Amino acid sequence: MKQALLLWNGLAIMALSSVSFADTLMVPSEYGSIQAGIDAAVDGDIVSVEPGHYYELIDFKGKLITVSSLSGLPINTTINGSATPGTVVTFETGETSASVLDGFTVKNGEAFSGGGIRIIGASPIIRNCVIKNNHSDASGAGIHVDTGTLTIEDSILSGNTTGNAGAGVYMKFSQGSFTGCSFENNIAINGGAIYLKDSTGDIAISDSEFIENIASSDGGAVFNKGTSAVVQDCSFVDNSSNKGGAWFSYSGGDGIISNSVFADNAVTLSGGAAEIRSSSVTFSDCTFDSNIADSDCDGSGGSSVVEIVNSTVTLNNPTICTNLVCDTQGNFSGDQPTIIGEIIECVIGIGACCGGSACWEMEEDMCLEGGGIWSGDATLCATVVCECEGDGPVSCPGDLNGNGSVEVLDIIELITAWGDCN
Repeated sequence: MKQALLLWNGLAIMALSSVSFADTLMVPSEYGSIQAGIDAAVDGDIVSVEPGHYYELIDFKGKLITVSSLSGLPINTTINGSATPGTVVTFETGETSASVLDGFTVKNGEAFSGGGIRIIGASPIIRNCVIKNNHSDASGAGIHVDTGTLTIEDSILSGNTTGNAGAGVYMKFSQGSFTGCSFENNIAINGGAIYLKDSTGDIAISDSEFIENIASSDGGAVFNKGTSAVVQDCSFVDNSSNKGGAWFSYSGGDGIISNSVFADNAVTLSGGAAEIRSSSVTFSDCTFDSNIADSDCDGSGGSSVVEIVNSTVTLNNPTICTNLVCDTQGNFSGDQPTIIGEIIECVIGIGACCGGSACWEMEEDMCLEGGGIWSGDATLCATVVCECEGDGPVSCPGDLNGNGSVEVLDIIELITAWGDCN
């Protein structure tokens, strides 16, 4: 019995010795820098970083580890490249989804490509991060991915700039997903927020927003070349470019875009919301509201909703509001889209209200109560000519009370002075 017990204890000790337990390495209380913690870590470990500003460039060095901020709040823990030449965070071949960056602000990276984060042949997860104010000369100021898989969740990419493509994210020969992300004020030549090139698998984008991104050429928010994109529950607002204010597809830049909003995007030429070239894209249950083409009104642009060139574009039950080419209607140009279901009109309750020759955009009830002439829901003063009739006012200025803006108080002034205008 004693021998059996000794044998059992020996086997138990051997079994326990073969099991590895993850360690948590604390920075800076145990290791003076994030990179020192990474260097000391082995696969499965957690490098936990206490709040503070860390002025360094870090490399995961092929390790399957988690580097996370202790507070979990990006605002509290910053990895700052200090505009020193080089990428702030590097992932390289061999790193999988077990390599995780969680809860940091990554800023001020300066590199030829991938100023903030560079992923080469790796498949990390980036979660709960703010990636901002990074720069690249060539591509991918915020994140550059080459032959890898990017999974990014609940993160913000803002204020990144590049001299070429994909200020927020540049991806080539890659695949991945974006979930719960925000892209704001990123600036590129093509693809202000995201540039997708010849992916090896689907790119999924969901529950994300694209706001005020700029491309000096094409694709204010997204430029998609040779990639299959699946987009769901996203909003594209106030993005701008030369062509394709929010979205530009080119040469097999196919996509299925559903339950998404395209609003207030603008182009100097064509495709206020989107331009589709040599591709196949389906928009399902999407809203197109107040997008504008030919925004400089030089007569050289067209299609405030979608410009279609040698492509197949299908719209399922679209909601199409007041989209303009300069100051006139013009939703589509080039090839015609296939419309399935009905085009749903917007009901916003605001339209042009004429008071003599002056015009205000306001609610119908307020317009009529003030004695104005209602031009209809979603009409714009830019497209309505207000004329005086009978004893009504002639050439009354919009800013009647002289406070520098046209508002409801001016309607009151107008009503009071109605009989005084000749």
